[in-house]
Amino acid sequence: MKRLHLTSILAAAAATAAGLVMITMAAQSAHAQIHAGGQRRLVSDGSGNVNAVAGSGFNTAAGGQGLRTRSFDRNADGSASARSQGSVTGANGGSAQRSGSFTRSADGSASGERNTSVTGANGTTFDGSTSYTKGSGFSRSASCKDAAGNTVSCAPR
Repeated sequence: MKRLHLTSILAAAAATAAGLVMITMAAQSAHAQIHAGGQRRLVSDGSGNVNAVAGSGFNTAAGGQGLRTRSFDRNADGSASARSQGSVTGANGGSAQRSGSFTRSADGSASGERNTSVTGANGTTFDGSTSYTKGSGFSRSASCKDAAGNTVSCAPR
């Protein structure tokens, strides 16, 4: 097993569209170079309302990249919501995206969903979703297509 040697760490700040600041760090070994960074923010108004956001991302020397954002809100009435989104693209052309959200109301009701989409470098696709509602349980669905766009079984091969 080769050891990863950090030969340089570079920090730079830039405002993103969401108002987050990205910090870039470069880590270099004999085989790969990775640039990664992230930022978090937490705000409370002193009255029981809290908002938190976070974002991070990376780029590889081979051309892969990824991004993840998350947010959370809690209100003084006890309600809360959370959202998350992530995406990754491989150097070979494959990609994946995932998003999700969850909400709890002040009355205790709750629901959430998660959606996933994956495209292989060869053009095959997977699209899946899961939803949850307190008192009703989970619901799931999935669909898969081959490179020609024909619907195929999602069962593992």
